[in-house]
Amino acid sequence: MFKNILIAVDGSKHSQKAEEVGIELAKISNGKITALYVVEIGKEYGAVGMAMTDLADKIVEGNKKYLMDIGNQIMRQTEERAKKAGIPFQGNIIEGHAATEILRMTEDAKMNLIVIGSLERTGLSRYLLGSAAESVIRNSKVPVLVVY
Repeated sequence: MFKNILIAVDGSKHSQKAEEVGIELAKISNGKITALYVVEIGKEYGAVGMAMTDLADKIVEGNKKYLMDIGNQIMRQTEERAKKAGIPFQGNIIEGHAATEILRMTEDAKMNLIVIGSLERTGLSRYLLGSAAESVIRNSKVPVLVVY
């Protein structure tokens, strides 16, 4: 049924619940999981970039390093949980737009289910369902399970 499950992770309580559900589904269906953490930088710093390019570059690089470190920590935790459940695991940290990268990886890696949290920590402009989750739901060619 769901042999290749993509779990979008970001460290929020909603993505942790999505991770738990994705691991359980993989266990039930004898599948594997791929966790994806997207480092999304850019638009929040657009105004700073126009005003002071050098300073903006340093801010963006510092934030990117910080978010990569968080991503690595999340991947280690997710891998531990998957191994504990006996589930094959692959982790990916990618820079880009969350919804775009989730959909791209889903297609490229031939995933047959996306599990995503209802609210994600992917930027200052995220509300309610989360624009990344909403965009994934609207554009995915495979089933999307939204975990609240």
